[in-house]
Parts: sequence; C-alpha cells; structure tokens
Amino acid sequence: MQNPFTHTFGIEPEQYIYTVQTEEILENFSYSNPSEKCYMITGVRGCGKTVMLSKIAEGLALDKGWIIIDLNVTGDMLLQMAAKLAQSPFIQKCFVKSKVDISLAGINLGIEFDREKIFDIHVLLEKMIGVLAKHGKRIMITLDDVSATKEMREFAHSFQGMLRAKLPVHVIMTGLLENYREVTDKQEFKDCTFLTRAFQIHVEPLDLSQIAVAYLNVFDISESEAIKLAKMTRGYAFAFQALGWLYFEKTVNGRKKNLEFEYTSELIKYCYARIWNEMSEKEITITRSLVALGADEHKVKREDVIRDIQKNQPISSATFNTYRERLIGKGIIAASTNRDGYYSIELPQFGVFVRDYHADD
Repeated sequence: MQNPFTHTFGIEPEQYIYTVQTEEILENFSYSNPSEKCYMITGVRGCGKTVMLSKIAEGLALDKGWIIIDLNVTGDMLLQMAAKLAQSPFIQKCFVKSKVDISLAGINLGIEFDREKIFDIHVLLEKMIGVLAKHGKRIMITLDDVSATKEMREFAHSFQGMLRAKLPVHVIMTGLLENYREVTDKQEFKDCTFLTRAFQIHVEPLDLSQIAVAYLNVFDISESEAIKLAKMTRGYAFAFQALGWLYFEKTVNGRKKNLEFEYTSELIKYCYARIWNEMSEKEITITRSLVALGADEHKVKREDVIRDIQKNQPISSATFNTYRERLIGKGIIAASTNRDGYYSIELPQFGVFVRDYHADD
C-alpha cells in the first residue's frame, strides 16, 4: 500500500498539519493593504519552512488578485521575475513584438514595451508591475533558502526600489537563521531596509495532539499508542514524517523494522549530519556538554553546563551566552521561558546522535 508519509524535503506531504503561523500569514495578505509586506521564515533543517511557504503560496493562489512568482535564488532573479510576469495576458498586450527575448542579451538590445524601448531590467520590471497594478493585481514573490549571494543582493536592491515606488510587491522568504543574519549584517545589504524589517517567523514545533490525531487516523492503534508516537517526534516536522513512514511500513506493509533505531538513523541521514557539520566548534562544545548532562531528557542548569565545559577548556560567561543564543536561534536547544537559566535539547534523538557518533570526536 502507498505510504502517506514522505522523506522528501520541500514537497507537500499527504499527511500535513496546518500551523497557526501559516494561517496568520495568509490572514495578513487577505487584506487590501497588508500590515506586513515581507516575511522571513526561519528554523532548523527539517522544521517545515519550505512546505509552509508552499502552503501559503497555494492559499494565496486561490485569490485571482494575486500573481505568485517563485524565484530560484541561485540564478538571476530579476530576469526570472520578468520572464514569469511576461506570461500575464495584461503584459503580453504591451509588447510590440509577439516574441520577446527576456534575457541579458535581449535587454541590452532593447525591449519594446508599452510604446517604449527599454534597456534596463529594473525599469522593465517596474513598468510591468505598474501595468498589473492598474488591473488590480498584486505580486507575491517567494524565495526559498536565501543566503548572502550576489544574486540576492541584486534582487534586494531592486525590490527596495519597487517598495519606494509604492508598487504592490510582497515577498516571503525562507532560510536558516544564520544565513539570514549574514544577509542583514553584510555592508552591501545595509540600504535594503526591508530585509532588516522583515517580519520574522521562527517555525514552531507541531502540536503534539494534532500529530497524535494524524497517526490515529492513519493507523489502527489506540489513543495511548498514538500519543506515544507523537511524543517521540517532539513536534519536529521531519520527525513526524519519518516516524510515520517507518511505522506505516512496519504495521501496514508488514516490513521488518527496528522502529527506534531506524527512526534515529533517518533523522541523522536527512537532517542531523548536516546540522552538525554546520555548527561551530563552540556550539559543538556546548551541545556535547548539554548532552553529557542529560539535557535531551531533562532541563539542565546554566551553571552546570559552564562548569562541565571548564573541566576541559576555559569559557567565559559572555562567550557561553553568545553561542547559546545561536543554538537557540538554530532550534537545537531551548531555554526556559521564565529566565531561570535552564536549557534542554529540542530535537528528538539528537542526544542519542551526539552520544553514539560524536561524543569522542
């Protein structure tokens, strides 16, 4: 039987849990003059950023007043945008020639648009969007996995100009928090204030009760078993899919599975190995100490973590705080909300991963 769960990143799975954050973004853009023009969705690998972006785009596309433009962040985003806008019948009427070469070479030779010859991609885009605005259209640009590249810099400067011109353009981006911070911190992005003012959405864990209900609806199991499985995921979106996939193969398709061992292996293969390789030495040191103190099972005190680290190397309070914040921003650890200085590992089976494969590196 076909498995309703998936390992594939970015695609919309059959078993999907809507979040409040998705609904809030859709509600914002349901108004004629949204209070937020730009969103940045961040979170740890596997938390569901791309799928959330896809769900938002899908919801907006139901309104014919929106034109959704998904851009590949590794290519020339301005040329991509112009080519996709050119598909609108309102835009096609403005071209003098029926066949238009929207490329760098084509722009250099000049494109005849609305009785004007245009030699600049920025001018062409603003004129295109202006025509669409007159027909009541709004543009939503989606960017997945942004980072501080020359393509992103060129797009950011152009988008900033569109905002100044009061054109109906909006953007939703996704990316790792450290990549987004690099974008906002680089000098060449400093005049792109929309980036620093983008409303940040840090993807929250899925609701455990909704995960339990999803498992209950798919599998012939008791409520207590569904709740047990949900707790194993800790609300981590990829874990919800990976555990569901394995459980389906075991209980429905009858394949032999060592559930917990293979579940941990799936998390490591698709997420944790990359997360670990992207961590700095200080982040690794703090994480190892947290795991050694059992932070994947219970909360541990800040003082105990610092004391454990100092057995092998010096670390100042300021240094600890800096890298602790980075680990929190990446979604690897969580801090107690009442500021009492307790920390825990957020990701399911991450402690097992560190103990079994990286305790003695």
